[in-house]
Amino acid sequence: MLPLRRGTLQIQPRRLLGPAAAYTTASAECYLRRLRSRYEQAHRLCLDSTEWFARSHQSRHHQPTPRDIFPNTELRMSKVRTYGFDFDYTLANYTEKLPETIYTMLRDVLVKKMLYPPALQALRYDSTFAIRGISYDRETGWLFKLDSNYNIAMDTVHYGREPLRDLEDVFSLHNGPHVAPDYAKNHMYQLNDIYSVPEATLLADVIQYFSEHGIPFHPRYLAEDIRTAGEYIHKGDGISLSPLHTEIMNNIGDYLNPAPELMQLLNDLRRAGKRVFLLTNSGYQYVSAGLAYMFGTRDWRDLFDVVIVSARKPSWYLSHRPFRLVPTEWAGADVQPWAPVDHFEDGQVYSGGNLMSFTHITGYSDRNVMYFGDHIYSDLRDPSIQRGWFTGAIVHELKHELAVTQRPEYKQYVSYVQLIEKILKRSQQETRSAGFEALPAGTQEEFRCLLDVGREERRRVRWKLRDCFNRNFGSVFRTEKYPSLFATKIKAFANVYTADIANLGAYPHDFVFYPKRVTQAHEVRMPEVDHLLDEILGE
Repeated sequence: MLPLRRGTLQIQPRRLLGPAAAYTTASAECYLRRLRSRYEQAHRLCLDSTEWFARSHQSRHHQPTPRDIFPNTELRMSKVRTYGFDFDYTLANYTEKLPETIYTMLRDVLVKKMLYPPALQALRYDSTFAIRGISYDRETGWLFKLDSNYNIAMDTVHYGREPLRDLEDVFSLHNGPHVAPDYAKNHMYQLNDIYSVPEATLLADVIQYFSEHGIPFHPRYLAEDIRTAGEYIHKGDGISLSPLHTEIMNNIGDYLNPAPELMQLLNDLRRAGKRVFLLTNSGYQYVSAGLAYMFGTRDWRDLFDVVIVSARKPSWYLSHRPFRLVPTEWAGADVQPWAPVDHFEDGQVYSGGNLMSFTHITGYSDRNVMYFGDHIYSDLRDPSIQRGWFTGAIVHELKHELAVTQRPEYKQYVSYVQLIEKILKRSQQETRSAGFEALPAGTQEEFRCLLDVGREERRRVRWKLRDCFNRNFGSVFRTEKYPSLFATKIKAFANVYTADIANLGAYPHDFVFYPKRVTQAHEVRMPEVDHLLDEILGE
């Protein structure tokens, strides 16, 4: 609540933003009283009555759901003849047990193989701490979120598990909140995949422990050690199954759920004459065990025209590494995995390879291929930029984000912030009028101080909006003012994004996705379009 005296003046919403010219002859007290009243009215209209706000803002139109696919560009699905899929976090949708297991394995590798303090084994995974898309500074040990312009979201900076107390350190290092591209390239990395959420949490937990116990360390070495531990648990020795994959295969029902809807999706695509391929960095044994469990059949291979495992994306898109045949139950007894591959046989599985050879062998045209994956760089960037593939991003966090944005209290806070911003914008315009300039200097200063009250209220409510998503880092998709860097990369490298690949099955094969029109700052908004649509629909 704004620290203002509650008035009794009733102002209709249309008058809140009336033309400045109407006030040029107002008295000094009228200027101040009017601004206070605007603040009070904004609070009353948006926050005082949850039930009234919900009723008055009911939408008659489609509200986004986790079952929707959201377009960044116009996309005609009739152009797509070939569909490709990643495995991890695309076809395979893991349970909440996996990040906890990753955290525990990383922690244990640090202690048992890299000589970190044994007391670290008491650390436990906190699923509420980190989000995907945050950045780690390898020189300072700070975790924070960047916006689309590489500005640090100052309300997200953490050292260990605690918010950074002296933000002047950030401004001193970067001469403001902006991170220079060279600094970001050489001293930071973005934690962009879902696997990196437990990694970020462990980074914070170890830094917190070292800080509390006065143990000197270098943030870069800590990050490198955790990355090395991550490579070990994911890849092992490169020959046998990795520790993580072994754990999942031994307890597969704890990590994966049956997915008959995905099997139906793949069958429908094949029946519609579409070509379907699997392209994943995971090894054959692991993928086979996962798909056999998800689909309830050992014949999962029949759902794909081509299966490529151990691909080594993102280098797969630009390398010249050849394909090789994988020994499987379909390959026969005389398989020669060292032999060159110049064609793909039905029922076989291949590893490695590269995009150029893949295109040459299959004859698939770049102009009608669409690939779905969850990782910005391994799955989406190069196929969209280098080859012009259509791409779809799987962003599981959408389920949580949409649930938050549809809560009545969230909508109230967003409306309140936007209304405060409009009031500030209009009230600032009044300071340019001849009437305001004629006011005594003391009244002008008091008016400007009252503007600062509104700015502080705006900041306070923005913190509440951040906490609705995650109390440390806020929304995966937004900072206070702009899209997050993660959201910007999704928009740049993915034609569409959705929470679950199974959502694709709800759309006809000739569906056309139309993105929202992006309004520039200088363009006129058209809010009356919704009312026109109501008339057209007869509502």
